[in-house]
Amino acid sequence: MPADAKQDRLPAAGPWTKYQSRDIPPGFRIVQQPPANVFDQFDPPAANVFDQSDTPAGKQGPWTRYESSEIPSGFRVVQQPPPASDPWSAFPDAPPVKRPPASPVGPFPGMLQPGNIDLEHRPIAKNADGSYSTVRSMSFGDDSGKEILVPTVSPDGKILPDQAAIDAHGKTGQTLGVFDTPAHADMYAGALHKSQEQFYGAQPKKPRFAGVPADAAPGAGGPWAAFPDTSPAAPISTGLDVAESAASGVPRGMAETAMAPITLNRLGEDVGGWLFDKAEGPVRSMLGMDPATPGPERDRFKDMLINPLTGAVNFAIQKATGDNDADIRSGVYGAQDKTREIMDAVLHKPQTTPGKFVGTIAEFAAPGGIPSRAVRAAPGAASKAGRYLEEALGNVVAPALASEASGQATEGTQYEGLSRFLGALFGNAGAAASRAHNAPEAVIRRATEGTTEAEWQAARQLQDNSLGIDLSSPESLAQARGGASKLRDILRVVEGSTTGGNITAPFFAARPAQVDSAVGGVLDLIAPQHPQPSILGPRAAEAAGAVVDQTRQGINAQTRPLYQAAEQQLIPHSDFAPIEADPRFAAALERLRGNAELAPDYAGMPDNSIAVVDAVTKDMAARGEALSNSANPLYGPELAGRQRTGAADARNVATQRSPEYAQALAEQERLRRTDLNPLVQGPVGRLAAAKDTVTAGNALLPQNPLSGSAPEAADAVQRLVRQDPETTTALVRQNLADRYSTAQTETQGGSRESAGAKFHRSVAGNDQRQAVLDAVLRNLPGGQAGAAMPELLDVLQATMRRDAPGSSTAANQLIHGDLGARSPIGTVIDLTKSLGASFLTQAGDAAKRAQLRGNLAHLGDILTGPEAVQRTRAARDRRPTVSYPEAGLRTLFESGQTLQDPRGAR
Repeated sequence: MPADAKQDRLPAAGPWTKYQSRDIPPGFRIVQQPPANVFDQFDPPAANVFDQSDTPAGKQGPWTRYESSEIPSGFRVVQQPPPASDPWSAFPDAPPVKRPPASPVGPFPGMLQPGNIDLEHRPIAKNADGSYSTVRSMSFGDDSGKEILVPTVSPDGKILPDQAAIDAHGKTGQTLGVFDTPAHADMYAGALHKSQEQFYGAQPKKPRFAGVPADAAPGAGGPWAAFPDTSPAAPISTGLDVAESAASGVPRGMAETAMAPITLNRLGEDVGGWLFDKAEGPVRSMLGMDPATPGPERDRFKDMLINPLTGAVNFAIQKATGDNDADIRSGVYGAQDKTREIMDAVLHKPQTTPGKFVGTIAEFAAPGGIPSRAVRAAPGAASKAGRYLEEALGNVVAPALASEASGQATEGTQYEGLSRFLGALFGNAGAAASRAHNAPEAVIRRATEGTTEAEWQAARQLQDNSLGIDLSSPESLAQARGGASKLRDILRVVEGSTTGGNITAPFFAARPAQVDSAVGGVLDLIAPQHPQPSILGPRAAEAAGAVVDQTRQGINAQTRPLYQAAEQQLIPHSDFAPIEADPRFAAALERLRGNAELAPDYAGMPDNSIAVVDAVTKDMAARGEALSNSANPLYGPELAGRQRTGAADARNVATQRSPEYAQALAEQERLRRTDLNPLVQGPVGRLAAAKDTVTAGNALLPQNPLSGSAPEAADAVQRLVRQDPETTTALVRQNLADRYSTAQTETQGGSRESAGAKFHRSVAGNDQRQAVLDAVLRNLPGGQAGAAMPELLDVLQATMRRDAPGSSTAANQLIHGDLGARSPIGTVIDLTKSLGASFLTQAGDAAKRAQLRGNLAHLGDILTGPEAVQRTRAARDRRPTVSYPEAGLRTLFESGQTLQDPRGAR
């Protein structure tokens, strides 16, 4: 059966090329005939000069091996020890070249007999493109089932058709080796081709024969013009080699992809044939059958078993034509071999390590572009295109890098093709496993580990809120878990990326309007917006003052009976005299008697009566309080102290002489301490002292309330609602609306997406604030706002769980690692970095960035939008599948560049 035709190529050269394998010993040189050669003037006459015409028959000497028909017409080899005066003695003979072996070093699998052809002196056949071949080969099966490898270059340097090469073997018995299977023959042929290329490539490209002056080099004219210059070209630059390798790799990859069905058919036949040969004997032995007899019938049965369709077609052709050797595959396989020969001759062959890697990446571009199942399942043309571009890099770069790295490690050996194939398989499988490991579903599963069923349900309730505020699943889950959710980090990374941010940005951009509507709706449940908010503070202060006055009046009314019982009682003159002598008491008594409003109430009472003493001491105490105020123009701390001391002394005397009066004062003090003072010192008193709406509102809803102050806030609202319900509810609404407005305007960057979160912090940012707010709202008329506010606060707090996209923190880097991943792709890239080619790193980074972009976009779709919680949970429960079958299929489509035609064998 024909196998791949293998050939090595030498640069086009002149007629001297055939002498490159022969070392010209010192004392000999080639000269041109006739003797009139201009260089012969340097040759002294000597009897020891032998040429092709005058060498005595049978006379032997060191020169005789050159005296053959191989010397071109017009030239001869002469022995001429140069005299000391020879001017060309400065040009010594070129040193012998140390060359690699002409045949590969074994052992080789499946080789039954080694070849019997001299591989060091192969004829050189000139190809149509100007290059030369020495070891073109093909293989065929003989009647015994052995595979014979023979050359397709005749001894006279002509290229033979396959049948002519087989016939020549039948006549000469020459082979390059006998093998057990075509696959082993092909493997050895590839290694032989590589060895021949190295053997002939190591020969000097421009021989320097003895006595040839440097200025007589080719191109300088003269007799040496017949020997063209084949000096090696200047080394190609890495950049140019990379560019040409990429340009040549793409068409080769496209051609191999187009020929993939042929390649796979040949591969299947080779594998099937090997299995058949291995299994045939044991099977026949088990069935009690005799060993198979080699021949056409066995081959036909083998073909029918391995490839029924091809076997049937061949059988039909053989029957129709009568040619038992007819085989439809010979033309197809020959065309494939010829196509590869043309590509080898025309396309650039990489010369540098970076060029080899780039060339392999370019060759893998076509088979790596086979759309995956995920691409085919993507919705819409744009999504399909984006996913295709994302996967193409991973499907091309990873297997190409792995294949080339493996191939370079075994280049020139019989294992190179298999190594490249396995490297591509590892790269494709690694890319598939990487996508499964780094899939958004896997990242979500790791981030939601430990979430309970109750927490999932709580998150869904938050998402399905009645306020019209859309929440992302990370916000809902974080709120349900008290902030303990790693999905927040993922959302931050997604938002911070260009790809993911383009998806999440519209979702969050709609939030300000949603929060505006939700907050406004709850505030309207408290009261409608007042048309004149500036008057609410003064009105509320009046209402609070009235509450305080009513409390004082209540205390007086409660103690009035005790006062009435003591009013007519008199203080003895002996005890009253010191009191009366106090000028401050006397002045206060005079003011009481002269007061047109109060004097009539005390007109019939003596100065030492309990009623008069009580009234005078109240005036003194009030006067002392006024004088102690630094804002009073009559401010005098000393006078204030004496006023209060005098009043206290007078009352002490009075309480000693009147038990009823003492009881009345004690009861009044108790009621002030329990009823009046807390009122005056608490929210009502602060509200009563307020001068504007902002101060009045903060009196009820302070920014920093005292711990445990919720009960006094509730009491204050109850008292104020009884006094003025309309003003009280309007004041509460106004205060909350002002805080929301502040939260909107204080947001940085002009964005209002976090206004709801700021509002929550302002009104319920800690337990004390939330308790006071709840106490105030629960005691307002109707109670609707108190029932609606908890849901609003819960949802707004959930929006606080969204972290603003920031710098690349450790969490960001970890998530990027999960999504764009080290995995097998990263491992291959790390291995190839040691080769010192920066483009490998860039290619790997491009693949990782493409994968990262696709994953971030997919995450953006999952984490935001309607039913985000349900979709996030479904993603967590969905196990990513590893598409190993697709990876294997892609590797098979790449087998033309790896297993069948490895770079090292081209």
